[in-house]
Amino acid sequence: MTDSNPTDSIFYKKYSEFCDDLVGACPEYAEQIRAAKSLNTEDAAKRYVLEVLNVKERDLVANPGVVLPGVTIEDTVWGALSAGSRRAILEYLRILDLSAVYLHVDVSGVEQVTQEWVDSILRDWRGKMDRVDFNSISEKFMNMFGSQGSNLPPLPEKFLKGKMAKLAEDMVREFRPEDFGLTAEEIAACETDPTRAFEILMEASTKNPERLQGVMMRVAKKLQSKIQSGELKPQELAAEAEELMKEFQTHPAFVEMMESFRSMFSFEEPEAARRSGHDGEGRLAIARARLRKKMEAKKAGAAGRK
Repeated sequence: MTDSNPTDSIFYKKYSEFCDDLVGACPEYAEQIRAAKSLNTEDAAKRYVLEVLNVKERDLVANPGVVLPGVTIEDTVWGALSAGSRRAILEYLRILDLSAVYLHVDVSGVEQVTQEWVDSILRDWRGKMDRVDFNSISEKFMNMFGSQGSNLPPLPEKFLKGKMAKLAEDMVREFRPEDFGLTAEEIAACETDPTRAFEILMEASTKNPERLQGVMMRVAKKLQSKIQSGELKPQELAAEAEELMKEFQTHPAFVEMMESFRSMFSFEEPEAARRSGHDGEGRLAIARARLRKKMEAKKAGAAGRK
């Protein structure tokens, strides 16, 4: 490839790296790989989109077939590769797919470049990016698709092992996947990606809020003994929910869901308070909530008169 500064773009940098690594893994395709690498940057991006990206959605383990312009891996060669080489090739393709779209190469004829496709790739990348990079790429795609999608940025480290993340995982396990249009694999993914549990709960809150409410109450009932023994302090859950609301202010659906959790574990919801044996605290919490709302309304009115 020829370019004045190929490191200026993730796509061109990774494309070149992939060509070099693929020659080592698949020397039988060396001539075709060198031809792909010799393309100028504009042609490389356009041909990648048309020949590699514009195929049916890839399986996460199967032979992807076309991997570079003019380079197709045959099944016999794919089968002879080590598991590590196959993973590396698929990882390169995921990076190149996303970065090619990110370049704003014309993808109007590429059927699988949808919001769902972007969401899937961003979830895969979430653990590999810091929050700033993830937000930057999410914003770029929001401008392209007119939608933020269902993805949350990576949870800050302090929340990854937090009480709310554990609660979200427990709630997701209470689902029957088919009730919310999920797969068993999506449910299992929450164990390695706690942020995914929150996203699933957000999706459930829009698709079937009544069923989600039932799940919330079942989990609260299971926590009852821990709460009554003092092993689990509901106020700590409520405080963590409030922190998360501040952390994700730009995601209204997430904030609304966290407000439900905060209310529940502050015992502002009578049923939750009754089930956990905290009726008195529930009444006090309701009074505090009303007072807080009055104060906020009073502040808003004063600000509006200025």
